[in-house]
Amino acid sequence: MLRISFFAAALVAAPAAAQQQQAGNDASTNTEETFQTLVAQCDDAEVLMLRARIRLQLPRTTEAAAAEAQALLEEAFATCGEGDVAAARTKLADALSVAEAGVDEKLGAAVAETSPEAEATEAASASEETADPDKPWWQFW
Repeated sequence: MLRISFFAAALVAAPAAAQQQQAGNDASTNTEETFQTLVAQCDDAEVLMLRARIRLQLPRTTEAAAAEAQALLEEAFATCGEGDVAAARTKLADALSVAEAGVDEKLGAAVAETSPEAEATEAASASEETADPDKPWWQFW
């Protein structure tokens, strides 16, 4: 009997969780229509890709940065709809940098960027330290 009541409670709670997550909203049920609406506003592939990158950052960033990035995103699509694609790209790049800065702020750590050359130098110096000078390079056992 306890199992049946738990199962019934789970069935009642599931639609409430779906509503909270906005599962089944118009954008998720009509993806083709949503995409066509975006393309009608601006059909530049780079603008659409920047939009996707910004939308991926929005849930991870701070609320203030998300609001600013969303406002810039909307302005950029309005600008692109007027025909100024270059200005739209600039606004979207700004929105992406705002969103990424908000992610760094929210996570509390600034990401230290290293160049591939620096990583290769570190790896080479580490392998030189562990190499045995008596053995050829191909004998590692």
